[in-house]
Amino acid sequence: MINKILAYFPNSVTQDFPPADDSSNYYWFKETLHDTLWFGIPKADLSVSQHELLSILFHFVEEKNTSGLSGAARNWHQFLFHEGNLPLTNSDEVRFIQFQFHTKEMDYEEISEALHGFFPDHIIIWLQDSYGFLVEEKKEVSETADELESISSTFESDFFIKLSFYMGKFNKLTGQLREFFTIEKQLFTQAMNHNTRAHVYTFEKIFPILLASTMPAELKAILETSVLEAFEEDRELLSTIKVFLESNSNASLAAKKLYVHRNTLQYRMDKFMEKTGVQLKDFDTAVMVYLACLYEEMR
Repeated sequence: MINKILAYFPNSVTQDFPPADDSSNYYWFKETLHDTLWFGIPKADLSVSQHELLSILFHFVEEKNTSGLSGAARNWHQFLFHEGNLPLTNSDEVRFIQFQFHTKEMDYEEISEALHGFFPDHIIIWLQDSYGFLVEEKKEVSETADELESISSTFESDFFIKLSFYMGKFNKLTGQLREFFTIEKQLFTQAMNHNTRAHVYTFEKIFPILLASTMPAELKAILETSVLEAFEEDRELLSTIKVFLESNSNASLAAKKLYVHRNTLQYRMDKFMEKTGVQLKDFDTAVMVYLACLYEEMR
């Protein structure tokens, strides 16, 4: 496949050693993390959509001027992207929390300072102008999804910038951390490509999104005639059912999240059941309807 890629991009190059600092005009890829062959494609020749596709098909080697990195941050960067030694830590488990700012223009120094203020105990590594990750060592008290949600809301209200997180899983300090990071990065990238309103992603949150996005055509056809027609006619109904299911079918909690009276929520639920004939009283049905909600949101 690499030969076909090189033929498609005639200005691309290959080499058997890591790219030097003066090769920053290229996007660099490897077929797998442990391959010794690197191939670079000029940035000017690669569109955004092509870059995203190649990043899924191959191992994309992040490039950024790392001259400002030192200490633990530089050690982690070397380990993850240049096959360096495993960094020393005070814990036997770490996890990566990725972040993505959704803007083309921002005050990098101001945003970076704010990010350090929220995460003073974590290592912060920027890989691109708007994307990076935290290295969090496992302690008695760890970051929670609710805390990340609150931080995201603060950035949106104070800087008018949307911020998304992917909260990875804690893993043992082994060489496999490279693979875990690569997999989680790919999951975060795929989540960003779908039209969801989430600010904080986890594997558990992304899993149903990916299932909905790869649903077989025959299942989509059944959903079209059973559930999706009701959502197409009434988008408010879609958000109501989705929030209800995300609230573990707790009507009081769902009504609170939707800022409506519980009677209003019940009216909408009855309306959905009347239109579709679907009763949201058992787990299997709830899973089916929730996947339908996600699929309809991404269309």
